[in-house]
Amino acid sequence: MAQFDKSIQTALRLIKKNGQKVDWITATHSIPDSTKPWLPVDNTYTTYQPFICFLPINFRHQEFFNYIKDIEAVTGKFIGLMGNVPFAPKVTDVVTRNGDKLDIDSIDLLSPNGQKVLYTIIFNG
Repeated sequence: MAQFDKSIQTALRLIKKNGQKVDWITATHSIPDSTKPWLPVDNTYTTYQPFICFLPINFRHQEFFNYIKDIEAVTGKFIGLMGNVPFAPKVTDVVTRNGDKLDIDSIDLLSPNGQKVLYTIIFNG
């Protein structure tokens, strides 16, 4: 048993209780010719269905994100909290919520001691 297993399970349980299931679509590019890595031939799409808890970015959240990332979080964006998942989320992935495509601005990972506990995702609204 790892040190943060209980925290991971708590995060997953609370996000499932207070969040909603989304479609998270990742693309894997096939590059058959290693001398031409800029020419991918096929994309393989994999869909995962994690739970994400969505929260609006209010003034307090905006100040917090400005402080920790030195970024500007403008109105119209919102936060998604996602627990440990069996894939590596990327900002180039596609997330759909209730049939609406969401653009990902950034993904931060809380990973003490190398254990993935919680992803904080900033979406455009």
